[in-house]
Amino acid sequence: MLESTPAAGQAQLTLLRHGESLWNLEQRFTGWADVDLTPEGLAQMRGAAAALRAAGLEFDLAFTSVLKRCIRSQWVVLDALDCMWLPQVLDWRLNERHYGALTGRRKADAVQAHGEGTVKRWRRSYDAQPPAMDAAAAAWVPIDRRYAALQAGEIPASESLRQTVARVQAAWSDSIAPALRRGQRVLVTGHGNGLRALIKIIEGVSDEAIVSVEVPNAAPIVYALDGKLQVLHKRTLPVPDRNASEIL
Repeated sequence: MLESTPAAGQAQLTLLRHGESLWNLEQRFTGWADVDLTPEGLAQMRGAAAALRAAGLEFDLAFTSVLKRCIRSQWVVLDALDCMWLPQVLDWRLNERHYGALTGRRKADAVQAHGEGTVKRWRRSYDAQPPAMDAAAAAWVPIDRRYAALQAGEIPASESLRQTVARVQAAWSDSIAPALRRGQRVLVTGHGNGLRALIKIIEGVSDEAIVSVEVPNAAPIVYALDGKLQVLHKRTLPVPDRNASEIL
């Protein structure tokens, strides 16, 4: 069993991808669309909470994006752990990668329209950026009060994985890393590409290798970090078998 209190000089960080969403199930590009969880997604998060409890893990602070599939996932976990009182930080910089004009489209339809090679490059290249958001995609992406503090130029119309890493890096440097250095035990409930970005930052994964890193739904990834936030240990907690959702 993992200890609930990190050893002296160590920091505890847990990364957790949200449960299955409605558009995961439908194989749609989601990005900044505010899509909710399926009943299976809710069950997955309860399973994640059971794994965290069995490992003896506790938290002092929780981070998530401003998208409801992540927020609700975190609520389910904290509720199951009987710590909904835990301080939570919602940060738009932890949002999923912005898929631009692909937002709302089924993967199969995008492949038919643009070709399998092009769609694979948009999904799996570190630098490839899908076409900018058009009116059809914009209808799925509410730019509302949660983004009121941002300048117009800060709101993307499409992103590469590299650009996603850059904004996640800012959230890491501004908020997550300082909390870990203060000795707080941190939970980050995130999205597939946002967690890829954090894994790249934490582990120093190369640009080429990070595009093939898979992050399963609701399977907690637990790090023990040293005083310089270098990885000492990494473990993915066992959870019930489930259908894997592609990162879209």
